[in-house]
Amino acid sequence: MNRALLPLFLLASMATAQTTATVPNPVSPQNIDRPFPGGIGRYQQWYSAFSLQAAIPEPMRFEQLEFFAGTTQSSNATTIDMEVLISHGQPFGVTGLFDSNYASTPILVVPRQNVQLLAGSSGQVVMTLPFSTRFTWDRVRPVLVEIRIYGNSRSNQPFPYNLRGSTASVGTTTRVYQAGSPGATSGLVQQGVGLTTRFSARPGAVVEYGYACPGEGNFLPTHQNLQLAWPGITWNHQIANVASQRVCIWAIGDSDAMFGPTQLPADFGTLLGMAPFGCYLRNNVVASNLTVSVGGGAGAGIANTSMMLPAVTWYIGLSLYTQWAVLDPFSPNGMLSASTGVRYIVAPVGG
Repeated sequence: MNRALLPLFLLASMATAQTTATVPNPVSPQNIDRPFPGGIGRYQQWYSAFSLQAAIPEPMRFEQLEFFAGTTQSSNATTIDMEVLISHGQPFGVTGLFDSNYASTPILVVPRQNVQLLAGSSGQVVMTLPFSTRFTWDRVRPVLVEIRIYGNSRSNQPFPYNLRGSTASVGTTTRVYQAGSPGATSGLVQQGVGLTTRFSARPGAVVEYGYACPGEGNFLPTHQNLQLAWPGITWNHQIANVASQRVCIWAIGDSDAMFGPTQLPADFGTLLGMAPFGCYLRNNVVASNLTVSVGGGAGAGIANTSMMLPAVTWYIGLSLYTQWAVLDPFSPNGMLSASTGVRYIVAPVGG
């Protein structure tokens, strides 16, 4: 490990293994009978960023959802044939067109399978959905959960069942639903209506920020093989889409806000005492590594670097900020190109 990185880890504090957020969580919950008791159908529920931010302090990876019984005994235990997807949501909520409500590529977090909807008394957890693939929430945008129901153990028909939810949480949650097909293209929107949902989130995330500036041929450098950081691993980094045979500088810091007295992001040209480049430094450069790109010309070059992360746990939860810069005299600014920034939040051992 580069000795210059030691100050970063000395600032860290231990993170908890799991964080939960329950949204919406009204004082007077209402009974909701969709989507699970509704037979075959397609359902989306939107959750505001603000409602999740109150319990989740930084970008994290969602790894489980739970739903609750309503205000009265729910005794009709049923097997549900279903799948779940998650994406970031639009800032305004949902429309009646399902596919227009994604603000990022949806992640299939629960592949199609049979899931048990349990009998339960008021407020008890009656469905638990552990994820096969975690979803990284950026803690900026709303969240959209989609549930596609293909059938149930009651001949695929609707059945009586009360779930805990809200009918008056405008600005916190809203939903769109259509019975009859898990692939429906449109449905009925209901503002402020939705299931009370407990999100379980795990520390550790990889979140890109800012934007890149081009090199030779106007190719934008891109991060490849983004790798979650956790104690004890060989932490690999790669830049692609650059010119070959160029010096590439990988820099890491513990801030994306200030570099000494300089506010970030800061224009490289200004930092070098020249006219602005329109190309920005995005971390405070506590340490750096130099390497040379290889490949077949403009836009075909790649470069790699790696480091060993200490095999101790007291820096789990620390944020590390990285960026690549490429010395490129044939870039539009005649000096360099640069990637986006990437924020890594150190995960527990094993990810």
